[in-house]
Amino acid sequence: MKLNRGGFTIVESLVALGLLSVVALGLMYLSANASSRGNVSSAEAYRTTFLTAEFARAVAIPVAASVPGTTCDSTFSAPFVFSRCTRIANLTARTQQVAVTVSPVNTTLVAADSMVVIRAANIGALDLSGGP
Repeated sequence: MKLNRGGFTIVESLVALGLLSVVALGLMYLSANASSRGNVSSAEAYRTTFLTAEFARAVAIPVAASVPGTTCDSTFSAPFVFSRCTRIANLTARTQQVAVTVSPVNTTLVAADSMVVIRAANIGALDLSGGP
C-alpha cells in the first residue's frame, strides 16, 4: 500500500527559499542604487539652485555699480554645504566678465559648476574713478 501525503518535501522548501533569497538580494541592490541616485540628484538640484540665484544677483547689479574683484562665501541647505565665488573683471572700459562658481564643501556626490557671462554697459563709458 502506497502512502500519499500532500505537501512539500524539505528539499522543495529549501529550493524555494533559495530562489526567494536571490530575488530579495536583487531587489535590495536596486533599492540601494535608486537611493544613491536620489542623493546625487538632490545635491545637483541644490547646486544648480545656488548657482542660478547667485548668478542672477550678480548680473542684476548694473555694470557701472559692479566693483571688480572676487567674493566668496558659504551657503547651505541641509544636508549640503556649498562654497560660492563670484568674480567680476573689467575687460574693457565698457565690458565686464562675471563668473560664478559653486563648489560642494563636504560631499563628493557632485562636482563644482560655474557660469560665465560677458556684459556691456548700456549708458556711457564705465567710470571706475569712484568720483561724482
